[in-house]
Amino acid sequence: MTIEPVELEISPDCRRIVLCGGPYSNFGAVEAFLAKTADIPARFCLGDMGGFGPEPNRTLDLLRQAEVVCLQGNYDYAIGAGARDCGCGYADPRDQRFAQISYDYTYAHTAPGHREWLRSRPPLIRLRWGDSALLLCHGSPDQVNEFVWESTTDDTWIQACLERYEVDGICATHTGIPWVRQVPNGFWCNVGVLGRPAHEGQPHVYYAELTLAPGKAMPTPQLVPLTYDPRPVVAAMAAAGLPQEFQDSLLSGVWTTCAAVLPEAERRVKSRLPAEVLA
Repeated sequence: MTIEPVELEISPDCRRIVLCGGPYSNFGAVEAFLAKTADIPARFCLGDMGGFGPEPNRTLDLLRQAEVVCLQGNYDYAIGAGARDCGCGYADPRDQRFAQISYDYTYAHTAPGHREWLRSRPPLIRLRWGDSALLLCHGSPDQVNEFVWESTTDDTWIQACLERYEVDGICATHTGIPWVRQVPNGFWCNVGVLGRPAHEGQPHVYYAELTLAPGKAMPTPQLVPLTYDPRPVVAAMAAAGLPQEFQDSLLSGVWTTCAAVLPEAERRVKSRLPAEVLA
């Protein structure tokens, strides 16, 4: 079944928008994101508000009170629908076990009012911005939990997606690893996630900023590293009884769970951005 995107329009006077993915109940990173982007009125979250981290209501309260426009990720659909698991798409038994621990905790600690709100989130949004159009999705335009990796995705597939939805850019998340690819007819931007580090050996996380210069038809995507203090989140994880592996990942910047899904290139612990950007 084809899902029609919800149509939204951004004022042509707006020159910057920001997009985050996968908060995963990491309230510390969400607080840092909201503070750093406080002067940007157009803010979007591409789904998976809960999972991995502690106190899911705390993150949901932050996003809703800040009026961040939020998509429905696979996690949000599952929590809202009362599903048996997160529908994350993991195949490895160890990954599935940790994913189930995270899901069961998140479902048990998400308030009914937030579950209802998660059910109402749109899975796709098409943004009209000046003379350009953008599609916002969680995994891919076709599948909410599709893993679209930089190393295994070719330009022709991206170009076909852009043409099919008649947009100049597609912004997604789900994989947890940020990347940007320019193709002749537009771009693909995985905005990364706020909920856990990008497997770089550093605890910072990522979001994306799109800028639209005067007289330019297409916005320019840029990945933005975000530094925050993970220790309060780790302490809350410990108090909630969440696995030590989850805590270690936030502190070390390395994936300790749900890493079997990574392709060989993404499995290597390495910086995703040039050193001058991370400075």
